[in-house]
Amino acid sequence: MRFSRWKFNILLFAILIGFAISLQVKNVKGEYQYVPLKVIHDYKVSIESEEKELENLHRIVLDKKKQIQEYERIKEEGGDIEDAMLRELNEQKLIAGFVDVEGPGVILVLNDGTRELYEGEDPNAVLVHDIDVLTLVNDLKEAGAEALSINGQRVLSTSEMTCAGYTIRINNQVFAQPFIIKAIGDPKTLEAALKAPDSYAQILKEFYGLYLEVNTVLNMKIDKFSEDINHIYLTEVKEGA
Repeated sequence: MRFSRWKFNILLFAILIGFAISLQVKNVKGEYQYVPLKVIHDYKVSIESEEKELENLHRIVLDKKKQIQEYERIKEEGGDIEDAMLRELNEQKLIAGFVDVEGPGVILVLNDGTRELYEGEDPNAVLVHDIDVLTLVNDLKEAGAEALSINGQRVLSTSEMTCAGYTIRINNQVFAQPFIIKAIGDPKTLEAALKAPDSYAQILKEFYGLYLEVNTVLNMKIDKFSEDINHIYLTEVKEGA
């Protein structure tokens, strides 16, 4: 009788241990799921893009502080602040994208890849996504691009880019492939930013097989932004309020 009870306790203990191990294995399998390499890379690129945007905003704040100091200097010296502000307004319109511009730079053509998929590969890997266009635009900005357009649509600081099926929506305008990006700036620097071995452009071309072509030009025109901008939440702060 004692022997049977001992055997029963051992059996019960073994069942409990087996049940606990099965639960642990199930939890481990649930925690570790396969994530495609491109998804990881896209998240990394998105974070880097946000960091670059924060750096740009920091530079803008510093520029505005210098601008205020310049106005204060003109006022102290008895100069005409109105003329200075008018010059600043024209310069800001030029920089902001509300004036037609021309100059040297590069033209980038981007399209879906046509290579055969690897076994088990996600078909989205050879398609152009909004994050790809956004990253290329940010790389060109980082390389000193002074004006940008995508399929003729001027890129502003407020321009949004979102996927819409096989198209991309930019400034509420829908554009189909191929995506033609024009950038005015130093042609050699812009070209190097896109053709460097570890650049995002070359990763898209060499690793994912997307069609990507870069050409330098001596002079090209980029049209101004001609759409209306409606600020829904933005209002001017009144002095003394």
